[in-house]
Amino acid sequence: MPPKDKITANRAASKDYCDRPLCIYCGFPFCWKHGTYCRKWFYLFGSEPPSEPELVQRYICREPSCERTFSVLPENVLPYCHFHLGGLLSIVRDLAEGKSRYRIAKTGWGISLRVLLRAVLLIQKVTPLLESLCREVVGSVAPCFQTLVTTIRENLFWRDFTRRWFHGLYPCRAGNIFNPHNQGIKRM
Repeated sequence: MPPKDKITANRAASKDYCDRPLCIYCGFPFCWKHGTYCRKWFYLFGSEPPSEPELVQRYICREPSCERTFSVLPENVLPYCHFHLGGLLSIVRDLAEGKSRYRIAKTGWGISLRVLLRAVLLIQKVTPLLESLCREVVGSVAPCFQTLVTTIRENLFWRDFTRRWFHGLYPCRAGNIFNPHNQGIKRM
């Protein structure tokens, strides 16, 4: 008979404990909440001003050799992007329907053409990354950007998706694991 002060393996953990992620740098399973910050200025469809700020939770790794902090982005908020994931999908859908980039920028979003062109460039840059991620997760590649995102989102947690997005697009910012001096990655 096990002692009463020990927690048995089949006992459910608290919800607060289950929501805590693994450290993105070392993979240590014990991370504590370490404050919040606001992400501002997301572009919305229509002529509305940028949306309300979104609250982002920060964590600190409790591994003594790591002790780094990291963020867990809310659903549909992408790292280093002022468009929600749904916004990027909307732009891809409008481009597939044959709308001009200028028309999408001015009538649909109410933003400058340069901002929309940066979003289109981001979509083009991230598509090969999503194709390789889809191939890794499912075993095959989906035919278009929207199907790629849908397939990956069905098979990965949001935290894993944003982490892979970040590491794929910004390998030099990803910390010691992806240090350009250790991996031979060159800055562009």
